[in-house]
Order: sequence, then C-alpha cells, then structure tokens
Amino acid sequence: MIVSLSDHVKLRPQQIPLFDAYFNKGIRNVMRVAHRRFGKGMEAFMLMCSAAIYRRGIYGYFLPTIGQSRRVIWQTIGSDGKRLIYRFPEELVASYHHSEQIITLKNGSIIYVSGSDNYKRHIGMDFCYLVWDEYQDTNPNAVDSFRPMITRNKGFQHFLGTPRAYSHFGEMYEKHRDDPNWFVTNLTIDDTYDEFGKPIVTEEDIEQERKNGMPEELIQQEYYGSFSAAIRGAYFSEGLQLANKESRIGHFPHNPLFPTHTGWDLGWDDAMAIWVIQVYDGKIFLIDYIEDRSKGLEAYVHTLNAKLKNHRRGTDFAPHDIENHELGPGKSRKDQARAMGVNFRTVPRPSRKMHGIQAIRYMFPRFHFHEKALRKGLKHLTEYRPQYNEKTDVYSLDPLRNAATHGADALQTFCLGWMGAFEKEELRNQIKIANLYGQMIY
Repeated sequence: MIVSLSDHVKLRPQQIPLFDAYFNKGIRNVMRVAHRRFGKGMEAFMLMCSAAIYRRGIYGYFLPTIGQSRRVIWQTIGSDGKRLIYRFPEELVASYHHSEQIITLKNGSIIYVSGSDNYKRHIGMDFCYLVWDEYQDTNPNAVDSFRPMITRNKGFQHFLGTPRAYSHFGEMYEKHRDDPNWFVTNLTIDDTYDEFGKPIVTEEDIEQERKNGMPEELIQQEYYGSFSAAIRGAYFSEGLQLANKESRIGHFPHNPLFPTHTGWDLGWDDAMAIWVIQVYDGKIFLIDYIEDRSKGLEAYVHTLNAKLKNHRRGTDFAPHDIENHELGPGKSRKDQARAMGVNFRTVPRPSRKMHGIQAIRYMFPRFHFHEKALRKGLKHLTEYRPQYNEKTDVYSLDPLRNAATHGADALQTFCLGWMGAFEKEELRNQIKIANLYGQMIY
C-alpha cells in the first residue's frame, strides 16, 4: 500500500525543506520560528506522524499545558472543517485514545499529545522523537529530563514558538541559527507564500491588524520574528526598548573606584534574587544578577561575599521580611546576616505594588545593564507584567505572579531603598504618580 502525504495535507512551499531535512539529510534538531498563520503546529504534527510511520517508536508532542495541547492539537479544526488528528491517513491508524490523547499506529508507533507542565508522568517512556510547541513558555527542565533518552535513541527534537527577548527559546535560536547540524528558520510575512505564489499574510492584513488595535510590539513579534519586541502590557517594555536604542544594554562591568550595592528579594521555596548595582556619574549600573532557590540565607551571603571580595561594599537593601525571626535559631535573618558581615538596610513594604513598579520606571532612564551577566535578570524585567483577562481586554491591578516576579521584586527593593535613603522627596512624588496611574490605567 502506497500512501501519499500530499493526498491528505497541502504543504506550503516553505514547509517542504523541513521534510527534506528530516527524511533525506538526517537533521535531528529543528528550531522553527515563523510568523503567525504560517501553520507551524500543523507542520510539526504532520512531520511527527510521518516520522512515526517511517520509524516505529514512541513520539511526543508537548505544549506548555495539557489544556493547550487539547485545544491546539487534539481538538483543533482546520478551515475545511477537518480535525488535525484525523488528517493523517486513517488506513495507517490503529486507534485513538481521546481521554489520554494517544494515537496508536498500525506499525506499533505510539504518539502522545500532552503538556510539559506534567512532563514527569512521561519520564521513563523511551521517546525517539519530541516536539516542543510554544517552547518560550515551556519549562526547560522538561527538555533536559528527556535529553538523555533522545541522545541514546539517536532521536529527533523539534522546537517551535514565539520570539521573546532573553527567553530560553531566544538563547537557543542565537546559539544554533548558524549551526549546520540544525534546521533553523525565522520566516517573516515577507518570506512566505502559498502554493499559488500569493503571500500568506499581506501588508494590508498587517495594517488591518493595527487598525483593529493590535499593539505594534505584538505585530513585530508575531509577524516579523522580532526577539527584541516587548511583551504586551509588560511594565518595563518602553524602558527596555529605549535602553536598547540608547546602547545602555551592553558592556558595563564593575568599576573598582565606586562602591557596590545590592537589592534583594527573599525566598525559600520561591527563588531568592539579588541585583548587584553601582551608582556614579548620575547613572545606575546593574552589573550582576544572582538567583537560586531552596537554599538558606547563609548560602547566598557566602556566594555574594565571594563575588564581591574585591569590591568596595555599599548598601545592601532587603525587603521588610528580613526582620522575620526564624524558629530554629530564634534570630531574625537580618541578625544572622549581620553575623556573616552583611548589614542589611530594611526597605519598608510599599502599601501598593504599583509604588515599587513606578520607582523602577522613574529610575530606568539611568539604568545601564551589563548584559553578559544579566541575561536572566533582563528576561525577568522583559516578562514582568500585570495579569490580563483576554475576554474583557482588561489588565489587573496586580502583577502576574510567575518566574519574573522575584527578579522584579529585588529591583523594586533596591529602587525603593535607594530613593528612600537619598531621594526622599522624589520618592514621595513618584508614589503620588503611581496612585494616579493606578486609578487612570487599571
């Protein structure tokens, strides 16, 4: 029996080289960046199913959550009214297990469609092929957990997603964009067309998106493959874009002539975050960023003391919970730190979260980022944003609590502490602005 894929799905001209890379050139790693409406998900799913016929094994298609995998792959329906999972030739399929989202092929291959938020339930499965869709929102630990078996099985991994500055997806793109052993693309609307030679998305379509209210940063991200475009609604998007434009993100290492300060966010189960900062010549230089979790205060103090061994120590700003007493030693963490040589200055808790956010915004034009040491910190500032309700198109009063929270909170500690110590009048002005801003915008 001969089955032709072209009888069941129509590939765009720009999708054919990917199939050629897998079946004819032996490429084992793919990073597909392409604009919205190109069909990345359909392409990845059909390539995986085709590979499952070619090589019997266990295959996995992961999105960040199980709910996304159900909506984007298992339940999705094309413009012709046909479900994606039924596009594969039915004569090659043995069964569909809808509750578990499993496809079993007649040759014995098994295809799992799932969420990387629940990746641990799949550990131990001998995957030979994995797709990571929306990888910018995927936990990188999931990929690392399966990497050994993919290597052992001489397997294949396919990464696709949306460009985002300082994300692990962006770092992977920069690392492998010129790697001959990888198939890497970044297709914009100027690069793609259908089988009739017509653009998939036209400039007129983009202009209509603008008229309909789509933010420019989202247009650049979704249609032009920009890894530097800001996230919609992010608190510091304008500040970061201006800093990049003014070359304030670059090479700004430690200056031994001036003292070094720190701003902390305390955590245990959550991350502990520390910004290392110098202030001179009317500028603020962010020169290092430290983040870890599940360690005691002593470990972070030792790490910081080692890093700053040859620095002139300035002020260490800590949030209000540095005053908390721990049950074991019966001392506050501030007292414990003092015994180790760090004299924290406690920063009072702001009555509104927006006060700390506004303090950062006010100081942002003075920020200079030592990019090499701050990639994780910059990622957090890029992604720090309010909660957003897509149905009502309304932003919440409160920030979204995610991985970006701790880095942003640590910088808020520094800014509030610095202004409280050296710019008190301006801090009062910024709090007034923050109160007005909150009422007007949210």
